[in-house]
Amino acid sequence: MLHIVTASAIGVNDFTFTHLGMEHGLRSQRVYSLCQTDDGAVWCVTKCGVSRYNGVAVKNYSLDKDVVHHNLAGWSSRFVHTDDGRIYVCDISGRIFVYNEMQDRFDVVVNIASLFSHDVLLNDVLKIGDSFWLAMREGVYVFRAGQLTAVKKGVFANCIIKVPDDGFLFGTKQGVMKLGARQLSQHRYQLEKYLPYYVESGYYDTVYKRLWLGTFDRGLVLVDKKGTSVISSLPHNPIRSIVPYDRHTMLVGIDGYGVYQTSRTMVETVPGILFNANEGINRVLHGNGIYALLVDTYGNIVIGSYSGGIDIARPVGSTVAVYQHQRNNMQSLLNDHVNCVMQWSNDHLLMGTDDGISSLVPSTGQWMHRTRGMVVLSLCRTPDNRLLAATYGNGVWEVDANGATRQVYSVSNGTLKDDHVYALLYDRQNHLWMGCLDGPLTEKTPTGYRYYDVDNVQTMALMPDGRIIVGTIRGLKLVTPGDPKVTELVYFSSDRTKVNRYVLDVYIHQNRDIYIATDGGGVYIYNMETRSCRQITKTNGLPSNTVTSITMDKTRRLWLGTDQGLSFIYPSRPEEVINVNYCYGLEREYIRGAAVNLSDGNILFGSISGAVIVNPHRVQKLNYTAKLKFLGAGCSDADSPLFNEQVYKMLREGRLWLGYGQRTFELYFECINLRNQYDIAYQYKLGHNEWSSLTEQQYIRFVNLEPGKHKLMLRAVSKTSRIVLDERQLVITISRPWWNSWWMWCVYISLVLLLFYAAWRFYDLHTRYMRLIVNKINESDGDDHNVPLPGETRHVSTDVAPMCSNSNISSATSHGVNKSETDVDTDVNLNSAFVDAVTGILLEHISDADFTIDSLCSEMAMSRTLFYVKLKSYTGKSPQEFIRVVRLERAAMLLRSGRQVGDVAVMVGFDNAKYFSTVFKKYFGTSPSKYK
Repeated sequence: MLHIVTASAIGVNDFTFTHLGMEHGLRSQRVYSLCQTDDGAVWCVTKCGVSRYNGVAVKNYSLDKDVVHHNLAGWSSRFVHTDDGRIYVCDISGRIFVYNEMQDRFDVVVNIASLFSHDVLLNDVLKIGDSFWLAMREGVYVFRAGQLTAVKKGVFANCIIKVPDDGFLFGTKQGVMKLGARQLSQHRYQLEKYLPYYVESGYYDTVYKRLWLGTFDRGLVLVDKKGTSVISSLPHNPIRSIVPYDRHTMLVGIDGYGVYQTSRTMVETVPGILFNANEGINRVLHGNGIYALLVDTYGNIVIGSYSGGIDIARPVGSTVAVYQHQRNNMQSLLNDHVNCVMQWSNDHLLMGTDDGISSLVPSTGQWMHRTRGMVVLSLCRTPDNRLLAATYGNGVWEVDANGATRQVYSVSNGTLKDDHVYALLYDRQNHLWMGCLDGPLTEKTPTGYRYYDVDNVQTMALMPDGRIIVGTIRGLKLVTPGDPKVTELVYFSSDRTKVNRYVLDVYIHQNRDIYIATDGGGVYIYNMETRSCRQITKTNGLPSNTVTSITMDKTRRLWLGTDQGLSFIYPSRPEEVINVNYCYGLEREYIRGAAVNLSDGNILFGSISGAVIVNPHRVQKLNYTAKLKFLGAGCSDADSPLFNEQVYKMLREGRLWLGYGQRTFELYFECINLRNQYDIAYQYKLGHNEWSSLTEQQYIRFVNLEPGKHKLMLRAVSKTSRIVLDERQLVITISRPWWNSWWMWCVYISLVLLLFYAAWRFYDLHTRYMRLIVNKINESDGDDHNVPLPGETRHVSTDVAPMCSNSNISSATSHGVNKSETDVDTDVNLNSAFVDAVTGILLEHISDADFTIDSLCSEMAMSRTLFYVKLKSYTGKSPQEFIRVVRLERAAMLLRSGRQVGDVAVMVGFDNAKYFSTVFKKYFGTSPSKYK
């Protein structure tokens, strides 16, 4: 974790700012109290309840629905100071709530108002062990084991300050009251008058053993071993909050005036304004009514105000300073579009912008501005210690030590062919080189000017052999001073049409490797000894393939500015690009060639959003951590307290069990690092599936997840470096539906067995019934032979019906009595005769489509029932099926003899030839036209 530690005062430029208001999810912009939990989340108490911010989203909690929210003296609720790590909130009406993590809600634990016969005003609570110390309008009380004890009545108590090893202090309207440690241990509660100040807030500094008291209208009071000191130079408004920023700085929140800073170590230091909502350089807040300050574990300053919501000041961390234009403030950068940067001396920085040159003395913060109204593209120091500025459309200007400016090179005085000058360079002979947009490269010599056929110049560098290497939009040009012949350095041996030749910057490393920054092709690394070339792009980790600047820090790392952020490489392994956009404030669009190493080891970069000084020592591959945590699950039963409790316990064990009806659900999680929250993204995979793409969503929605066990892998990843910050595993079990459970399968099997048994019983009963019917018919016909039962087959032989000739002959039994071979032959003959008679009648009427079953029964002189039973028992077919088979078999014989399909259909009793074809194909498996 990075914290800014400096002996000098901090300023607005040391921070970047974000705001949380109602548009971001807060229910109210009236913030009274702030705290941070171990997971990194920031909590605030507002007029409408409690809110939690995890760096991505705001979640709101309502307190007890029966609580009447008062607004006396601007107070509503505030967090309770406690030693057990839990979150308590006290309401001004006298109720104390505790956060129920399992149910994700606030529950009432103490109702002080119920112990009084009138309305109360509860201002502050300190919980130590099982005791609640109460600062109230009615006085000072302690609540323990259900009993309320008055410590001091008749004083209006505002706050409680715990002094380690020395008891408690109570800030009241009547002064500061003290309850000593000995009195506490002996349970003798008698307050003593300590200081005569109306105190609103306080902080005991355990590092320097000093007590800080914020008064209502007297400023700050400091108490240490040397005595009491009063800092009255502050505005005489209520001081609501006092917190240390680092070992040197104390922050003071003043109602109506913003945030002030003062020295934590030197009492005599005069406090100064740090942040406010007024016009001027310190205007970064959305409200001046400061009620709460918090310096979180990431070094951020969280500021809660009475009307402006929450402002978060994030230290730039790896960035020493960020310089930007401030409207109507001449003591700031002239223009945020910084085209070039330069260090003039150890304490003097120059920045060329779209509105002239801004110079800064960092030690004093003093700004000066020159060449107003000009677009300055390049800065250069002359051998006699003057400053040259190349401009877009105004030639080259000179700035002397007194700040006076004059135009020295231009088209108008005949020295340049184009006034759009992009680059300036002095060679070994102190000749000045000027590269233009639409004119030739110009060399200024002691005797005059030389012009070279090189235009569209973007950058220039001095080669080891004295030649000038010029980067243009059409490649690299090599120019030998005095030689009009210009050659191109072909830095890639492949097809030139596939090489990016739009050069934005050039850096020569160890007189051997040329690093070429291009607009869209990444960086080409050309080795002058081997004439080989390598290329690094986004696939290697670059934030963008448009690389605008290259410079080397004192640790021998090459820094690459791009139009989408910053990265660095080690020359020994350039293919491993380290993207450092995770550092807050570094992800911005950097300008062509606008980078310079400073004498203190820092690097000054120019961008379209101001100038940035980066401390490269603080920027590593990844220097922050974050813990991934499952929060809960949401489905149709999510509002059930029992469901929430079960999910809470299961997630802590790394598992989640849901019913079949809950298989569409959402799983919530988070990974908090408020300094680098924008760099955190998430990936997940289920089972052996592929990892999902990166997302900033802090939930996964599952739709109709299949029953069974599923292994979910979830990880938090740095978007810039792709390093896995943390990973969690969750086993999700979806129950099978009731109709697919093991006990239902037992029911299904039982039902199937029951059905089989019922079918067998039905078949058995049907067989007995049919046997009785056949026997009855035989008796009525005087036939002594048994009729075969259903399922029994006889040999039936006929020349006309092939389907009868394919029947199997079996040994039949009737009533359990075995027939002799002679009896069987007799039965077969009788059956065959019956079938032959039926077949013969059908063949006589084969062409008669109106010949029906009733007609057939009449011809056979049998009742329809008797005919059906006999034909079914002998052939296994119903009369209708038997008639159709005889007709089709006859049709097949006619077709084989060469008859036409239409004729055959009529000849076998089918009026509709199409229907005949359909029936024929279904029976024989082929159409009549193809039958042979």
